Amino acid sequence: MQTSKGKYEDKYTIVFLDCGIVTSLNKEDKHNLKDLFKAVITNNGAEAGRLMVERAKYERCSQVEGGIEQFSKGVGEIVSEFHDRRKQGLTLGVVRIGSLLGSVLDLCRIHGVEIDPSMSNVVLSTLVLEGLGRCLDPDANLFDIALPFVLGFGKV
Repeated sequence: MQTSKGKYEDKYTIVFLDCGIVTSLNKEDKHNLKDLFKAVITNNGAEAGRLMVERAKYERCSQVEGGIEQFSKGVGEIVSEFHDRRKQGLTLGVVRIGSLLGSVLDLCRIHGVEIDPSMSNVVLSTLVLEGLGRCLDPDANLFDIALPFVLGFGKV
């Protein structure tokens, strides 16, 4: 790039993409993921929390009185935060998916809701793609991209 003084200045951005994260979801995992995303996109966080508990291979929050409700309420608050940010435009430049997913994982740890390993890979892949996507196109609208897949018009 040439500066106003006629000197050339090199300006580069290096992006590292780790393609080593690979997972294949079986039919049940795909169904569970679609149901979860649908609850999130339709701003039904309590339902998303309930689904996470019901479909976990291991969870201990049902052993505590009101545990499922507390977990679901926490997920509901995170989903509401997501939708509040959506009002500013659901772009990679505005929404910090990594931070929201980190909050969900903290809730899972606190309430003892196990995340299936294949879903953990989806979360990790999402974090990597979020960073790459933000570098490439911070104005990409996540809602517009995800909606056809969540509603069943696209393939997952």
